[in-house]
Amino acid sequence: MANKLTDREIEELYDSGRYRLAQERNDFLLPQILDFVNGKNWINLHPEYQRRLVWDAKKKSRLIESLLMNIPIPPVFLFEYDLNRYEVMDGQQRLSTIVEFYENRLTLRGLETWNALNGRTYADCPPRICRGLDRRRVSATILLVESGRDEAEDNDVRRIVFERLNTGGQNLNPQELRNCLYSGPFNDLLTDLAGDRLFNELWEIPPYEDNIRSGRVNAGLRENKLYKRMGDCELVLRFFAFRRRSKLKGSVRSILDACMRDLKNATEDEIAELRKAFLSRLSLAREIFGDETFRTKPESDWRLSKPLYDAVMVALDRLGDRGVLLVKRRARISAAVMKLLQNAEEYEVIVGRPNTAAAIKERQDKIEAVFRENL
Repeated sequence: MANKLTDREIEELYDSGRYRLAQERNDFLLPQILDFVNGKNWINLHPEYQRRLVWDAKKKSRLIESLLMNIPIPPVFLFEYDLNRYEVMDGQQRLSTIVEFYENRLTLRGLETWNALNGRTYADCPPRICRGLDRRRVSATILLVESGRDEAEDNDVRRIVFERLNTGGQNLNPQELRNCLYSGPFNDLLTDLAGDRLFNELWEIPPYEDNIRSGRVNAGLRENKLYKRMGDCELVLRFFAFRRRSKLKGSVRSILDACMRDLKNATEDEIAELRKAFLSRLSLAREIFGDETFRTKPESDWRLSKPLYDAVMVALDRLGDRGVLLVKRRARISAAVMKLLQNAEEYEVIVGRPNTAAAIKERQDKIEAVFRENL
């Protein structure tokens, strides 16, 4: 469509300010950053869309050492989403590290040049060292959208910025981007359900409630592959997206994006119903399959399978009103599903085939048919 525009129309589009950002640049002393974060009136250090923190203590310590040595570090990027309100678009972990150190929650380790400071917090450092750090600055580039636009266009701009910044070298994955663009009650629900103890148990994720204290995440959970890059939240989303049969069109990414967009501002009553549906289907799956829930056995070991999870959860959703009978027939149903998966052709359909809209529908129908045949 863009190719059909005349030069004049293109210039008018540019003059409108669409997809153009204004920039401001400032330098901030390290203690100022702490004040801005704790004051909660300048920087939102942990916006919902940001990836979960992945730096270990050694990497955090090296940042503090770089600041002490006055080695230049990349600027942070902030997005002004409201008057004097900012979201951290790039640099979250740098800012989090500075705050953690100034609050004496980071003990330095692994330092080479300043190895005499290993084992010390900010409060334990000599006064002159502290004063030296207090004089260090972090540069910030503040991005502002030049022209007013609707929410969809604003999200589009934010998505583009997110995809192109990432000065740390690790791009946001699709689920992290969804959390950027579609924050709201439904996004909160995904995070909440991802921390459900039964869900954690079934997907071998260290339980949230045992590993998150006062906002701090223990190493076992922090390093879990599903938790680290929000794969657990995406698993929850897959259930809500794939149960919408009429919406199963296009790529899996577009299906998941559409679900986040459509349910972004779900009402309190709708959220309650969605929560109930997910948890009841999850519990039903566990009652039927026990330790084999969402697992296949292609060789000698049981392996968790996302496609099998998708099919089982949606099939149970369709038969949710027959839950008592499903549990009563659990031995027959479990055996029938395992037998189905032992057939190479059926295994390819349910587990091995690439994720396409057609494949998702077919595996859902296969598993539902097995359930119905054994009721």
